[in-house]
Amino acid sequence: MYRLTVHVTDVPRAEVRTGRKIKNASGKWVEEVKQKIHNVISYVCKDHREVAKKLGQIRNKYTIMKGIAGQHKVSKVDKEFIQVSNIK
Repeated sequence: MYRLTVHVTDVPRAEVRTGRKIKNASGKWVEEVKQKIHNVISYVCKDHREVAKKLGQIRNKYTIMKGIAGQHKVSKVDKEFIQVSNIK
């Protein structure tokens, strides 16, 4: 079994409720809501064929992040951030 992990760009922000209560401007208690970006997608796949299939689906829907000079290691520049690892 394999784990496919992909970093994607151009992902819309999602509202996430934290479970905490805070006071709003009018003094009422409301649930705290934060904006988050979920830019890492991970799947568990049975074989390399399934990994390739999932990667194709991800490429159709999202833009895969590439390394940027000055922000990432020199070895990662202009390469897609995809990782396939073995799991039990």
